[in-house]
Order: sequence, then structure tokens, then C-alpha cells
Amino acid sequence: MEKIRIGIIGLGGIATRSHLPALATFPDVIVQAGAEVDSYQADRTQQRFSIPKIYSDYQELIEHEVLDAVYICLPNSLHYQAASLALSHGLHVYCEKPMGLSAHEAQSLVEQATTSGLVLMPGYHLRYHKHFLRAEELLTKRRLGKILQIQASAVFSGPYRGWDPKSDWHLNPRSGGPLYDWGSHLLDLLLFITKVDIKSVYAFAEKTLPSFPLLDSIVASFQTDKQAVGTINLAWGTRGNLLMLQIHGSAGSLIVSDDYYEHRVPMGGGLNKVRILLDNVNEIITQKTGAIIRGNASNDLYIKSAKHFIDLIRGNIKIDNAMNDAVHVHRVLGAIADSIDQKKCVDCFNPDI
Repeated sequence: MEKIRIGIIGLGGIATRSHLPALATFPDVIVQAGAEVDSYQADRTQQRFSIPKIYSDYQELIEHEVLDAVYICLPNSLHYQAASLALSHGLHVYCEKPMGLSAHEAQSLVEQATTSGLVLMPGYHLRYHKHFLRAEELLTKRRLGKILQIQASAVFSGPYRGWDPKSDWHLNPRSGGPLYDWGSHLLDLLLFITKVDIKSVYAFAEKTLPSFPLLDSIVASFQTDKQAVGTINLAWGTRGNLLMLQIHGSAGSLIVSDDYYEHRVPMGGGLNKVRILLDNVNEIITQKTGAIIRGNASNDLYIKSAKHFIDLIRGNIKIDNAMNDAVHVHRVLGAIADSIDQKKCVDCFNPDI
């Protein structure tokens, strides 16, 4: 079996902590080249991961290297340009979230990949977490009945000032702040699990972090195509570090996060609650112990994500709907941003978003 030749565009934290270690677990993959503007970061990453060739300009990497695929791990504002150039050179693309900074950019990438018969995979690795997969299966089987309400929260300490290598680009207004950082992950999970289409949003935001140029505390209410309503809560500056969805239906409720899973039903009291509690205590202990032993438990998700990308490239599995879901994620993100600016309800399918 021929090895898949991959180039890594951007050798910052997400590449060195997550994607490069994940790709190193696959014997049928070779990271053939990387691109990084920071010479110090480029040198130490090349030495650590034995990358044969490093470029200071990702355009040169794309134009000069013989590759099968690239990973786009650049600051958010550069995702679209790099992904589009790679696709135009016949390369499969794994694009870290967000897949551009607008629905127009995301849709353009989808059309480019579809026309060329190439894989375009957005970097939504949380889809591969067993709790969120279990939640998606539960709703596919309609175990909650008709979905009535959804509450989705992603509140974290951000914006990563203490990271090594540093990620100061998160402070640039063009990065999109928490809306495009954790907001894209949260919306992808919401759409992946519930299969709803969010039609309209009404959002509010505040700036609470001193010396931080972006709105960092955001709440949006929304309506869906299936008569469900809900809220989205996003924040940097908290210390709780919580990613959670609560989904309430006519036949029960679901509370799900990366370390908690509870399916509540009308008769679900007593022993059922004890079982749920013990299951979640076991899950938390297993995760935290694993994180200590392996150093980074989330790498398992990046390995699963990389395997999915490799299988798509090899044609082992059919191309799924993830890239089209990413377009809808961008429609909602854009509508939330517009609603904050305009102080009114915004249609997510407005062609101007």
C-alpha cells in the first residue's frame, strides 16, 4: 500500500500537540513537508517530528511538493485562502475549524472540492467522542421523541495566552473570537446530534475581559425548522471549562458533555439514577487517569479524526455530510454576529451572510 503524503500548513499548537502526534500513529502516512513563518517554531518542530522539508511560505509548499493531502492549521483568517489554493492544486484538505470566516467562503470550498472530486474535511474532531456518538445514535432512534428545546454551552478560560507555542492570533479581531473558536465546535455538535436546521437567531454579547478587543460573552436564542427552540452560550474568561448540550424532547431528556452522559426518561428514578451516577464517575476517573498516563487524552479523538480522513482519501468510506454541515455552521455563526451588530432577529439563510 502506497503511503499517503501529507503536508502540514502551520506548525503551531494544534499541529504539534494534536495532529502531528496523531498522524505519527499511522504507518501508511508520511508527513513529507511543513510550512511555518516562525523560524524557531519551524526548526524545533522539524527536529521533534523528523519532517523532511520545511517551508516559510505555504504557497511554496503547495506548489513545489508532491503531496496527496494537506492539513490547514493556520490562524482562522487564513483557512479559506490556504484550503482553496490546496484544492486548486488537486490536494485533499483537512481544514481546522472554522472552514473560513463566512458561509460564502465555506460554500465556495465545498463546491471546489465537489467539482474536483476531492476530500474536504472540516476539523470537528469532537464528533468522534463516544458520548456525542452515543447521543447522535439515541436521537437517530428517536428515543427522545419530538425535540422541543436545546441548550448548548461552551464556556472556557481562553484565549490561550499561556500556550507554547503562543497563539496570540486569537486576540486579532479577524480570528472571530470565541464565536468562531468554540462556537463552531458547539454548533457542529448540535447539528450533528440533533439533525435540526437553525432558521433564525437573536443574539446579545458583552465584552468582559480587560484589555481584550473582542466580545467574549455571547448568548443567542434560536428557532429551528422542526419547531424546536433553544439557546447557545459562549464565553471566554470563565474557569469552569464546560462543553455541554441539554436536549429535551416529548419522550425524555439528554444531558451530554465530554465527561458526562445522562438520558433521563419519565420513569428514570431510583436505581436508574444511581447507575447513571456510577457510570459518569467511572467515565470521569477513566478520562482523567488516561490524561495523566498518555499526556493528552484528546489525542484519541484526533487519531480517530485522522483515520476518517485517511479512509476518505483511500475511498474506504463514502464522503459524509460534514463539509455541508460546516456551511450551515457558518450560516448560524454569521447570523449571530449580524444579530449582535444589528440588535435584531436574523435569518440564517439570508444570502448576504
